[in-house]
Amino acid sequence: MSHSSLNFYPVLSKKADKKAILRFYRDNHYSARFIGFDNCYFIKMDDKIIASVIISQGNRSQQIETASELTSTDTSQDLSQNKPQYLLHALLVAPDYQKLGYAQHLLKYALTHHQPLICFADASLISLYLKNGFTLITDDLLNKLLSPALYNRFQLYSKNKPELKAFINK
Repeated sequence: MSHSSLNFYPVLSKKADKKAILRFYRDNHYSARFIGFDNCYFIKMDDKIIASVIISQGNRSQQIETASELTSTDTSQDLSQNKPQYLLHALLVAPDYQKLGYAQHLLKYALTHHQPLICFADASLISLYLKNGFTLITDDLLNKLLSPALYNRFQLYSKNKPELKAFINK
C-alpha cells in the first residue's frame, strides 16, 4: 500500500464519531479525552482512523464575552493579545502511518482554523512543531504568553512530565 501522496483530508468529527475516535486512541495506547468545547480532526483510510488531533477551546461563553468587551472598549488595543487560546492536544498518527506527513497535514489544517494555537508536547517533538510554524515558549515567558487556565494546566502536566515543552503559533 503506497502512502506517497496525502490524498486523505482531515475531517471535522461529528458527535457520532466520538466513540470511534476514543477507540482509535485507546487501540494505540494513548490517553486522550475531550476536555471542553472541542473540535477533533481525523484522517481515515479504508474506513479506519489513521490520525487524529483534538483542539479544545475552553469556555465558549467566556470567549464571546471577552471578544465583545474588547471590541466595545478600545479598538486600538492589540486584540491578538486577548484572543482566546486554543489548545492542540492528542495529536496521534497510527504507527504504520508515522513519518509519512500525516501529523504535519493535521497541524497545518488545524492552524488554518484555530489561532492562536497552543500545544504541550514532549521535548522529542520540538522539531515537528518548529517546522510547522510554532515557537517554543521559554520557561520565563510561560506565564506571559499562556492564558491563566493554560498556564495552570501546563504546570499541572509538568509535574508528571518534566520534559514537557509549550509551543505557540499565532
